[in-house]
Amino acid sequence: MASYNKKVIIAGKQLEIYEYKESVIYGYTDIKKCSKGRQSTANDEDKKINREMVFKRARTNLRRLINCNIQSDSKFLTLTFKDNITDLDFANNEFKKFIKRLNYHFNIKLKYSCVIEFQKRGAIHYHVVLYNLNGKVDLNKLSDIWGHGFIKLNKINGIDNVGAYICKYMSKTNDKRLEGRKMYFNSRNLIKPTEIKDLEIVNALVGSLQNQSPKYENTFNNEYNSINYKQYIIY
Repeated sequence: MASYNKKVIIAGKQLEIYEYKESVIYGYTDIKKCSKGRQSTANDEDKKINREMVFKRARTNLRRLINCNIQSDSKFLTLTFKDNITDLDFANNEFKKFIKRLNYHFNIKLKYSCVIEFQKRGAIHYHVVLYNLNGKVDLNKLSDIWGHGFIKLNKINGIDNVGAYICKYMSKTNDKRLEGRKMYFNSRNLIKPTEIKDLEIVNALVGSLQNQSPKYENTFNNEYNSINYKQYIIY
């Protein structure tokens, strides 16, 4: 078994430092989690807390993934339905077909991340980061390829933490349609964030940031540990 009391996660220009009061042990199997014995039935409050944890983890994972893959010419696309489409299976299937048509029309293996959002009336729409759709895009043609309603396409300029900006569109956990479902989609060809636990490398990275103020910092507790968190933007 191994342990660490500091770790660094690098996602594009974003660097996150976690410092733990108690060492974190890893590299072992939790027998309790692997047990197939009788499972306790979660009450409504436990389910709510679990959904909130899943939602928070999903936001964090997506934020990091977006920051790893964002490029200077990446674009932000919003897709809506002209009809009041509330069926998530139908909408997701139409989105997947749209991506296939984009790949065919632009002769490209599109890199993207997509967030699902529900409007107040219940209708579904999508916010999509198109990482590698470079150059000028004909909006009329793009609208025809979508074929379901209004679209909006913007460049992403002047935003340090693009991942956090996109994640704010993620729907809240109280929509029953998302229970047990994906809150976002990604293409399979994306760069993943780097996690570093080697103490020598972590200390070197932390030392290199001594003259820079963190973009965000916080101290929080979970049931096992106290954690000091700092987030930097590397220019």
